[in-house]
Amino acid sequence: MKKHSKVALAITSIIAASSVSAASLDIRHEYKSHTEQHATRVKMGNSIGDFYFSGELKFKGEDGDFLEDLKNNGWELDLGYRYKLSDNLTLQPGMPIEGRSSGVTFKPQVRLTYDLDSVDGLSLSGRYRYDMIQNTHTTDYINDDGTPILDPDGNLDPQYRNLENQRRHRLTANVNYKTENWRFGVEANYYKADGYNIYDNDDTNYELNASIRHIMGQWQPYVEFGDVSTSSSSATRELRSRVGLTYSY
Repeated sequence: MKKHSKVALAITSIIAASSVSAASLDIRHEYKSHTEQHATRVKMGNSIGDFYFSGELKFKGEDGDFLEDLKNNGWELDLGYRYKLSDNLTLQPGMPIEGRSSGVTFKPQVRLTYDLDSVDGLSLSGRYRYDMIQNTHTTDYINDDGTPILDPDGNLDPQYRNLENQRRHRLTANVNYKTENWRFGVEANYYKADGYNIYDNDDTNYELNASIRHIMGQWQPYVEFGDVSTSSSSATRELRSRVGLTYSY
């Protein structure tokens, strides 16, 4: 069994066996419109008091096809704690750790959330995250002009490149609104890399997301739409559509 598979299995086993006060299972599928890539994620999350933790497994088709020739696409472990500073303010430090075939990324972060008194259900939050990317290699799916990389037969032909370790800053702003049965969210991310390109041959990038979630007892179906980049060397952007279902128990 591969190293990443063993780690992922251990994460899932620990979370599933824990005695917790709240737990959830989340299944999510996504599709990227320009690169035509499908990917799926299964996530289990728990909390004990103010301490929370989760583990997720990611998989995708061999060529990014929909649930075809599935392969491991990585794992992630998230650990964090919620400090209630006041009735309105919550400080949330955390440490997500992501593993892929290309390496491991450590993501120390801190989030501050403010619940508005003037508008019931409305909250604002900001997060700083420092991505420490321990790379071995990466995979390119598109050319510099934004077109997919294809072999002579017209099939997707991913290209592998060795990479050095990388560092990246991320700033996130969220506006969330909730009612009894609905959740609405808008998110903006800004990225700044240390000495390497991440979008359009530049060291900065951005990402925008909007989500809607419906609460139906223990079940929560949701959708999310994002504006994301396709390559570090191209200005081409694409729509990332996600649909998921969360079960709380």
